Amino acid sequence: MQSQQVGLVIVFLCCCLVATKSTPLSVHDDISDSDESASVSVEKQPQRKPLLDNDSDDGVDDDDSLYPFDDSGLVDDPMGAMERHQRVHDHNWDVLIFTQQWPLTTCYHWREDNPSQECTLPQKKEFWTIHGIWPTKLGSLGPSFCNNSAEFDVDKLDGISNRLETYWPDLKGATSQEWLWKHEWQKHGTCAMLIEELDDELKYFAQGLSWREQYIMSRILDASDIHPDSNNTVTVINNAIVKVLGKNPSIHCLFDTKHEISYLSEIRICFNKSLELIDCDGVKLGDAVSIKYPGGNVTTNCHISSLVHYPSLVPTPQRKREWKFPLVNVYKLLQFLMWFTL
Repeated sequence: MQSQQVGLVIVFLCCCLVATKSTPLSVHDDISDSDESASVSVEKQPQRKPLLDNDSDDGVDDDDSLYPFDDSGLVDDPMGAMERHQRVHDHNWDVLIFTQQWPLTTCYHWREDNPSQECTLPQKKEFWTIHGIWPTKLGSLGPSFCNNSAEFDVDKLDGISNRLETYWPDLKGATSQEWLWKHEWQKHGTCAMLIEELDDELKYFAQGLSWREQYIMSRILDASDIHPDSNNTVTVINNAIVKVLGKNPSIHCLFDTKHEISYLSEIRICFNKSLELIDCDGVKLGDAVSIKYPGGNVTTNCHISSLVHYPSLVPTPQRKREWKFPLVNVYKLLQFLMWFTL
């Protein structure tokens, strides 16, 4: 009888050890992918983009995940790899995507990724900043890094640098300001050079400032009583923009899966090669999809039936939580079992 009890103790301890190894040492308590669909009559719902996004290769410009060239399929999918290769080296494009970001959501995103990350917010409230001007193809991706010989020269921006610091800032701080502008120019500006109006560094950044002054997103939303600290569906936000601009934008969210909150992140509007405002329909933008709804259609990665929060403050960071197996409790349990089997 005693040997059977000892055997049970050994089996129990083995189970404890297995449980210890199979449990992760650290988990994200609020960051995960979500493909949940709502019960609405649409053909396709966008995937909610989690706050922690490791697809970006530099942590500053999340459009990096939109234009990757991955040659890993050269063997398994030679035709697909060939198409991707041609796409990257074909520097032609159809549409310019002008992106404004809501700084509070951007800062929340970074702090979730790295709690020690500093973030410099604009001094003015309700102040959207420029993320970039991105040439792209209809129904496809790219191009990017089109002209390696067009080197970045920050001195060419002396006449507009103060305005760039205000309207096109690097939210990570002044020390990386020049780096951001260099990145945007080399990756996207060198492709925008295809047209005369944007064929040099000064023209490219000056055009961004001009569009920022003409299309002040906080005023566009304000016209439909959409203010920070409000919750609206993405269709309401889309209708507010269409009401003022007369063109369809692309609306992007970041999603907190623990609290089931979508945060308004970016609003993108599109222009043709004549710099005329056009619909963003047909532009492939990462995880965004085009969804028809009564009264129109919206291009978005936000879930169409969920409310989108337009934060007035940087949300409280949800820190990573460390999980440790309680070894002291195991020791106490072992002592009890040894006493019980005596």
